[in-house]
Amino acid sequence: MTSAVDLLVARGLVSAADLDRAQEMCARTGGRLPATLVRLGMVGEAELAGALAEVAAIPLLPREQFPSELPQIEGLNHHFLARHAALPLGLVESRLTLALADPQDGEAIAALSFAAGADEVQTVVSTFSEIEEAIITAFPNDESLTAADFIHEGSADDLERLAESDSDAPVIRLVQRLLANAVTRRASDVHIEPMARHLVVRYRIDGRLTEVERHSDALAGPIALRIKVMAGLDIAESRLPQDGRLRLTVKGRDVDVRVSTSPIAFGESIVLRLLGRSSLPLELDGLGLPPEALAHLEKALERPHGIILLTGPTGSGKTTTLYAAINRLRAPDVKILTVEDPVEVVLEGINQVQVRPEIDLTYAKALRAFLRQDPDILMIGEIRDRETADIAMRAALTGHLVLSTLHTNSAIGAFTRLSDIGIEPFLTASTVIATIAQRLVRGLCPDCRKGRAPTQEEIALFKRALMDPPDAVFEPEGCPSCLGSGYKGRLPLMEIFEVDEDARKAIRAEEAESLEVGRPVAETLLGHGLTLIAQGRTDFSEVQRAVQLA
Repeated sequence: MTSAVDLLVARGLVSAADLDRAQEMCARTGGRLPATLVRLGMVGEAELAGALAEVAAIPLLPREQFPSELPQIEGLNHHFLARHAALPLGLVESRLTLALADPQDGEAIAALSFAAGADEVQTVVSTFSEIEEAIITAFPNDESLTAADFIHEGSADDLERLAESDSDAPVIRLVQRLLANAVTRRASDVHIEPMARHLVVRYRIDGRLTEVERHSDALAGPIALRIKVMAGLDIAESRLPQDGRLRLTVKGRDVDVRVSTSPIAFGESIVLRLLGRSSLPLELDGLGLPPEALAHLEKALERPHGIILLTGPTGSGKTTTLYAAINRLRAPDVKILTVEDPVEVVLEGINQVQVRPEIDLTYAKALRAFLRQDPDILMIGEIRDRETADIAMRAALTGHLVLSTLHTNSAIGAFTRLSDIGIEPFLTASTVIATIAQRLVRGLCPDCRKGRAPTQEEIALFKRALMDPPDAVFEPEGCPSCLGSGYKGRLPLMEIFEVDEDARKAIRAEEAESLEVGRPVAETLLGHGLTLIAQGRTDFSEVQRAVQLA
């Protein structure tokens, strides 16, 4: 195990301080180091599994490659499998294939080899979560399996935040399960909504809300109280909205949760936004941008000063793109300051502040203070008013690179929006170097998408955009991998408008709308959408939902 840990430390995936703490826990409790590292959120499951497989020189097997039928082994103890994160995958001629989250768990290997009567054991590595899900799927009728079975050893002191899932309190276990299931199903938000006769729980998955559970309305109050305690909110206040944050470890992942409560007719509506840092693509290359758009964005980020504006409706992925851009720009010799509401992702080496209107810490006040902090780059979560826009403009004019978001429908519409909030067109023309419009569409599940020939109308649409029609387009089907939806993950649609001298003249003359005339369709949101359709990554209905096809 030491060599695998050395590999994790060398790659910067585990800090020396975390490692010392985990090893001290193992010495006190007799627990195993891999389980302790994962359950405390010190390392991601995928990174740990990869290191273990590499060091042991054995295969890394993902959940989707598990066999559909598992071997029948008489007297197999399901609780033992859960506690050791072990699962027999095959038994052929006294040769047992065994999936383990910790391939050095000799007790599990010996016990299962004996139970199966195997003369030889071949081990493969999978993550704790993948094995846990496979056990639950393989033994759906074993109601004795509980969350406690899947806590893979630990210390009472250091695992306090994990022990809640082992509690006898039904409400505590219910909240823990809702959050764990949300992470498993790739949900971005959990909505808990009390109605007249029941409590509804909905997950937002790939941008769409889906009802997942209903409970008695009697649970609405206790669940709200439990979440408020976890988020440090005022448990006695139910008449006013409240906002808070909490952090928990779900299946080895550190998940930051933004909590919002609001009074409604039958209680308090609660929305939990899951901000797991490991799930965000913080690299520009990982956002799925077309090569031309990526090149334009990288060119804009290389400018020493000016303003780059991202536009789009709420939930269009603007903040993720901002974080990816900041991640690209950060360096030891560059000072980057951000003002956000809220701070959704903590980036090492970046000075981040969250606005707090209740104590009069607004965007404008924070920015004024930041300009005295000698920054090179500023990121503003959103330009909402003239005061904030004025400070951003002044920062750009005095040699700073400023990145921010603005609520408009198109990249060129940003100039009109700035004029509406009172910014003089000559100032906009002098400071803005690029505007970006963004939307999100659901990506087709690669495991079940089905192809068909494009219709005449669809072929005509490609030709009007001066693009070659594809031989086939794809539609959603639905399979277990995508939970039956036909879609898996989301993709950005993006258009980037670089401000050149001709554009500056049009902006100064308050004729920004004229810049839309003659733009190649391939450079617009529609063009990017058609490109994704031609590549089989999304379908017409998703692009139609995001942009006008005609």
